[in-house]
Amino acid sequence: MINLPVLIAVILWGLSFIATKLALNYLSPIEIIGVRMFLAVPVLFILVKLKGLPIRFRKSDYIALIPASIILAMHFLIQALGLIYTTATNTAWLIATIPVFIAVLSYLFLREKLTIRKIFGIVVATFGVLLLISNGSINTLGWLKSIGDWLILSSCITWSVYTIITRNITRRCNPLAISFSLLLFPALILTIYVLFTAPIERFASLPPEIIAMLVFLGVFCLGLAHWLWLEGLSRKGAVDVGIYLYFEPVVTTIAAIPILGEKLTFFMIVGAMLIVAGVYLVERKTS
Repeated sequence: MINLPVLIAVILWGLSFIATKLALNYLSPIEIIGVRMFLAVPVLFILVKLKGLPIRFRKSDYIALIPASIILAMHFLIQALGLIYTTATNTAWLIATIPVFIAVLSYLFLREKLTIRKIFGIVVATFGVLLLISNGSINTLGWLKSIGDWLILSSCITWSVYTIITRNITRRCNPLAISFSLLLFPALILTIYVLFTAPIERFASLPPEIIAMLVFLGVFCLGLAHWLWLEGLSRKGAVDVGIYLYFEPVVTTIAAIPILGEKLTFFMIVGAMLIVAGVYLVERKTS
């Protein structure tokens, strides 16, 4: 059965790379993330109130909530910074490797089994990533200088750690209340920082389409999509929802070609196919 909340969240995230790439022409990464969180938190607060949800957690829950909140803020900042140096299409396909990182981290920290098939899948996906980053020139080592792609890969690790940390608490507590709580602290810090460092004139002079992009990024891609992801995560395990990340790069690629004028190369297609094949091997369940 389709996990509709996760599917909608992934589609919105696929479009978020396009919107972020456009907004980066006018604002810095930290300004974009600050605005996103400033817009997302009130939306989540309204939803929490409408549903009458209590925002109460056990003391032990904060052991997961506090680091998860910090990691989440780092994730968005690293990702936005990476988009300055790489394409939205590359970003989306690299993000598709997150299930591989989840599998590796689950093995290292949760002692989940890592089979020969999964190891082979990790190798295949890794080769696909190298092919994608280097555009077929792996032997020249020029791909080592691809700062943007490496930053995006780093954000894959932060999101995987975040998913593992929040996995258990989302099964016991309401995902909406968790979403609001996780975003509240970084939203306050980043909003205050942006207010004191960014001139108001910069925001006042933004074109209407960029303002619309920021609203889309904050209200839909961060606020609503984040809640939908945790809602879906509460219904299934961290690895089970990872399959839906396949749709994210497809959405980005389809949108990036006409909107951003990005092009597909032969090695990008081959690399993307290897990533999908590798992630499939990692996630495929034996009967």
